[in-house]
Amino acid sequence: MLNVGIIGLGVGEQHLIGFKKLKAIKDIYIFDINKKKMKEVSKKYNGLILGNSAEDLIENTDIDIVSIASFDQFHCRQILNALKNNKHVFCEKPICQNSKELNLIKKKLTSKPNLKMTTNTILRTSPRFLDIKNKIRKKYFGEIYYIELDYNYGRLHKLVGGWRGRIKDFSVFLSGGIHMVDLLNWFLDSEVDSIKGFSNDFCTKKNKLNIKDNAVALVKLKNKVIVKLSCNFGCVYPHFHRVIIYGTNATYEQSFSSEYFFKGRPNVNRKKANTEYPGVKKSGLIKNFVESIIYDKPLTIPKNEMLKAMKICLKINEAIS
Repeated sequence: MLNVGIIGLGVGEQHLIGFKKLKAIKDIYIFDINKKKMKEVSKKYNGLILGNSAEDLIENTDIDIVSIASFDQFHCRQILNALKNNKHVFCEKPICQNSKELNLIKKKLTSKPNLKMTTNTILRTSPRFLDIKNKIRKKYFGEIYYIELDYNYGRLHKLVGGWRGRIKDFSVFLSGGIHMVDLLNWFLDSEVDSIKGFSNDFCTKKNKLNIKDNAVALVKLKNKVIVKLSCNFGCVYPHFHRVIIYGTNATYEQSFSSEYFFKGRPNVNRKKANTEYPGVKKSGLIKNFVESIIYDKPLTIPKNEMLKAMKICLKINEAIS
């Protein structure tokens, strides 16, 4: 059986729920810098062991897995320390904040090939996107030539009044847009050829956060597909993942009021998408991660694809700076 240490109990509470469901997990240790929050969570769930610090969990030889859900700026340091202490790592996105940190993580992972690590880009587990992936595999769309992927965060209060707004050089693409970048990589499995980027801060400039709350990237892939990726944290819009896929044989559109597949020429037939969206839980990748440790089952988000999505997001940041 495996023991897990969870750092950060915001979204980390969802990690906790996921781990508690698994028979393979024995003891669960928790830590949060907010002691009140930690006590509240410990009362809510039976049998938890409270840690004194993040390092206390990471360096504990009884712990096999470190699950990181702390603030973004702490992720890299905690990942490197966990790997150094021979822990498997499940980390919230982003795993780091810049290219230097990403290279350090990549180097450390290379030196620890037997350790498992993944990140929580959960949209791959959505029934809707699994259906789209299957249709792409079966050539339903024909040749895909253009895609739009928009991450409409719609939670301005969390940026203005929460911890995100206090992070130096906070990136909307690393924090949220990475979900759409991961979908792109999963859907098409192609490399980036070039990126053009644009950004502004209309929604947060009065708060003087120095954050580009809206960012758009035009990406050309090496297979010649053109992609528009956008990340809009300040929008007056429900939290939503907008997707449009254009192929030579079919089109798919997922907007807030329309979820249809379009096919046929000259008379276009419209078929409503009948799969669940989003249909995911923030603990949805935990079971796969634990099974990868125990049974060497393939990770839903493999290390190389986790690193690839990060690299693209960092390239987008360079393009919009």
